[in-house]
Amino acid sequence: MGLLIALLGILFIAVFADVHLRLSYYLDPYSRFSNLSRLQFEGLRNMLAVAKAYVGFKIIRDSRLKQKLPKRFLIISNHQSLADIAVLAYSFPRHNVRFVAKKELKYGVPAISFTLRKAEHALVSRKGDFRAARSELLRLARLASRQPICPTVFPEGTRSKSGKVNRFHSAAVRTILGRCPMPALSVAVDGGYRISRLMDLIRNIRGCKYRVRLLSLYPPVWERRRIQEMLEKAHDEIKRQVEEWRRNEN
Repeated sequence: MGLLIALLGILFIAVFADVHLRLSYYLDPYSRFSNLSRLQFEGLRNMLAVAKAYVGFKIIRDSRLKQKLPKRFLIISNHQSLADIAVLAYSFPRHNVRFVAKKELKYGVPAISFTLRKAEHALVSRKGDFRAARSELLRLARLASRQPICPTVFPEGTRSKSGKVNRFHSAAVRTILGRCPMPALSVAVDGGYRISRLMDLIRNIRGCKYRVRLLSLYPPVWERRRIQEMLEKAHDEIKRQVEEWRRNEN
């Protein structure tokens, strides 16, 4: 019963948030950027509160950083589930997080689709249209050069259904940092692979723990070789962190 209440509650909040986002966007055009960022976080906070109350869903966020985060940085994370987008956006309440997400999410998902379109997230096709993908990434980088946003990239390119951290691809990171150099933050997430599909969500969301750990803040780089070196370091530390979590579970 709790699961049904949670799913219906999340759906209701998503529909309500969709209406709220649209009204705010069209009725207050001068505050669109700040309103979309604020309402994005509020909607996610309410959905996660319902999931926590009725099925025990938890987000455990911590950090190994010693320095304060700047207003603008690139987030580099492993990818296990569509829920990664919601969890990461929720994990940075004081920042304007923007995602490189699949184009298929552009329509059909209450609140999420409207936010992805109007808040200028980068929507990339999975069919391998390189020019269109590069255009979206450059647009996101130009936005970052004008606004204090945090672009978020999943360099694996697709979800890891097993939760294992796969090879990182550098194209998206190179395109963004080449146009708008900024610090890069490595972030490890774990738990999403258990709820990566609808049936998995229904079976496993009860008591699910989603871990998020901020690992290292790398200084701005823009040369191809330096970006590749940074990405390899980020991959290795994210992989080690996920493997450590798994060992501690056993």
